[in-house]
Amino acid sequence: MNRPIARRIWPIVLIVLVAVNLRPAITAVGPLLTQIRHDLHLSGTAAGALTTLPLIFFGSFGLMAPFVRRRGEWLLVASMGILVVALLVRVIPNEAALFAGSLLAGIGISVGNVAVPAIIKRDHPELITTVTAVYTLAVTGGAAISAGVMVPLEKALDHGWRLPLVLLTIPAALAGLAWIPRTRRASSSARNRTRSGLVK
Repeated sequence: MNRPIARRIWPIVLIVLVAVNLRPAITAVGPLLTQIRHDLHLSGTAAGALTTLPLIFFGSFGLMAPFVRRRGEWLLVASMGILVVALLVRVIPNEAALFAGSLLAGIGISVGNVAVPAIIKRDHPELITTVTAVYTLAVTGGAAISAGVMVPLEKALDHGWRLPLVLLTIPAALAGLAWIPRTRRASSSARNRTRSGLVK
């Protein structure tokens, strides 16, 4: 792959890396809910809340949209970082930690839900429909794959429900790390523009 093509494709790959992480923290719980409920002695209401709590934050970070134009890259790194922390907190053998992790996961996902579409609109104005379709497919694919592999992973690993959920931190961490170089370049460009403005 020559360099010009790689430069055009890599930003879309970065979007896909984030997109595949924006649903598994929610959809992966359902297949393991029976085991989680039995292990922590959760009531039916509490068990149901595990999948609905993150949804509370969906759309609640829409007010950040005006800041995404300048800080979108940092928000995506923060989104993935919050998600990694949430996934780790959620497997602490404690009911309070389980729910705290679910709430954090909702926050991290919501930040990503706002930041990615804004970055697509900002960086790919001529390909908004195409890139948005790729993004949507990646979100849906991440949700479906994570829901489908949780139970087989639990049985294969034979370590209960926690380890399969912990493994979700790997793609989230990789996505966050992949965005750091672009984040640094964006910050450097912003500083250069500021200096140029001051000089003028």
